[in-house]
Amino acid sequence: MTETAKRVMVPGYRHLPGHHCGSTALRNLLGFHGVEISEEMAFGLGAGACFYYVVVDGTSPSRFTNGRAARLEENFLELTDSPLRLRTDDDPDASWALARDAVDEGRPALLLTDLYYLDHYGRSAHFPGHAVVLAGYDEELAWLSDTAFEDLQTTSLESLPEARHSKQPIFPLEGHLVDLPPGEELDEADLRAHAPRAIERAAKEMIEPTMGDFQGLPALRRFADEVGGWPEAAEDWQWCARFLYQVVERRGTGGGNFRRMYSRFLEEAGYEESALAHDAADSWTALAIAAREASEPEEPDPKQWEALSAEVTRVLEAEELLWTRLAESR
Repeated sequence: MTETAKRVMVPGYRHLPGHHCGSTALRNLLGFHGVEISEEMAFGLGAGACFYYVVVDGTSPSRFTNGRAARLEENFLELTDSPLRLRTDDDPDASWALARDAVDEGRPALLLTDLYYLDHYGRSAHFPGHAVVLAGYDEELAWLSDTAFEDLQTTSLESLPEARHSKQPIFPLEGHLVDLPPGEELDEADLRAHAPRAIERAAKEMIEPTMGDFQGLPALRRFADEVGGWPEAAEDWQWCARFLYQVVERRGTGGGNFRRMYSRFLEEAGYEESALAHDAADSWTALAIAAREASEPEEPDPKQWEALSAEVTRVLEAEELLWTRLAESR
């Protein structure tokens, strides 16, 4: 770059804040290319609602849940037959060249990151798979369009490769990048027409999950059996409970473990099961509040953990009803 053109920005890129990283990034990427859909529609078309429960002793939190599909962005590309493309390169220099070249050509690029390494977050916990949109860069910084922030955020070009190549066991990253190739176009009506296909995929992954007991309703049943015993099983039980509250209610979920967003998607797509998703969201919120309360004493309170277990049972009932009905609606 020359001395008079150190910063390169994507002309006309518009950042709109949203609830969840992946659906916000997809919505904003699509919007740049002339397709205006809601964040909820982007989330649903990626078969976004799911559930995972993983125990990883030796890390903290040692008990980890997530209420969205691990590969939301890849699902979106597959399920909508979109001309958007996913590219990866395990070499940090090569993956940066792909992203930089897109911006140089006037196109934004969706990047998957571990937000632990992004400079505008505190390094409290690893969270791989966090989607942002690269809107510009200079010799030292990258300008990122990131979820609920009102304005573009910056992270250093030293930190960005760490974020894009994090090797957390839950979701190792290889410089994942999504962009629209030059000359390709997107069609809004065609994207929306794939909603039934995306709903079918989400229901199948909950009822007959690819990852067995780690995913979907089997994982939720295992979670229901184990959560009451966290104080005895995990030294970091307080952080596990607090993190459970955060990943259900606060960390980009839109509330209710992504089920509020999914309920609005179902309503927009014309499915009466949106009411069941709303009920499931309420149950998840009650669970999150119980988890936050259980995390607060220095010593575990058996009554609070019994209450938390009861809320998980109610969540399980709501989720089984929701996904069974959606599977039957095909």
